[in-house]
Amino acid sequence: MRKKLFSFILLVSAFLAFFTFGHKNTAAASDKINVVTTLDFYGETAKAVLGDHGTVTSLITSPNVDPHDFEATTKTAKIVSKADLVIYNGAGYDNWVKKLNGKKYLSVADIMKVKEGQNEHLWYDPTTMEKLADRLATEFGKMQPKNKAAFKKNATKYKKTLAKLTQTLDKIKQNSNNQKVAVSEPVFDYSLKKMGYKIANSHFAKATEEGSDPSYSDIKKLQNDIKNKKIAFFVQNTQSDSSVIKNIVALCKENNIPVVKVTETLPKNKTYVTWLQSEYQAVLDTQK
Repeated sequence: MRKKLFSFILLVSAFLAFFTFGHKNTAAASDKINVVTTLDFYGETAKAVLGDHGTVTSLITSPNVDPHDFEATTKTAKIVSKADLVIYNGAGYDNWVKKLNGKKYLSVADIMKVKEGQNEHLWYDPTTMEKLADRLATEFGKMQPKNKAAFKKNATKYKKTLAKLTQTLDKIKQNSNNQKVAVSEPVFDYSLKKMGYKIANSHFAKATEEGSDPSYSDIKKLQNDIKNKKIAFFVQNTQSDSSVIKNIVALCKENNIPVVKVTETLPKNKTYVTWLQSEYQAVLDTQK
């Protein structure tokens, strides 16, 4: 009887050991932070900070997709529901992701203290990415305390890659002399303000962004500013097309007013830094 009991105990112990070992291995395999971002350039920041301690999936990776109009599918909802952290822009830009029942959300607008109705193009201020990196290091550190130092180190390393943008902004500011510029819409405004330029046609730009034609008086004022060379250059969002903007661009060329072309979304084969740097260089070229 004792022999049978001893054998039974050994069998149970072996089973428990196998179960525990297997469970630990499964946990170890899944001990990765799963991050989802709405926009690919935020995904770039998340990957840099997370390193090899997790995975990052960006929902929008095509420059041809308007984040405002993105339509989530069942597959999208499933991806979001499995994420440990969902990073989105906020300020009304991509709030559709909040309807997909993610476990935890992080709004970049909240980090930057920007409310809905204010300029939502937060990524055009490089300090946004710096603050996002720091916040992600903190959030990931809470999820994986043992890797807290690694996340902070990764964030510091990533922020150093942004130094080139800050240096270019400072270089532009030295010769901007508080000049006025005009824009097709307020996509590039955060960068322009960092450069020391003043937006001359905010009302015009807001109307364009909202999908309506600017008023006659706004158009006339901008035309006069161009003809009288009251603006240093005109910023055109090439992803937004309208006859009004085409006519303004043509008028700029007729009057030798430089046109700086920008995009709202990350172009193919570009990183966040190379994308902004190429546009900043276009502004630098206008100062020559």
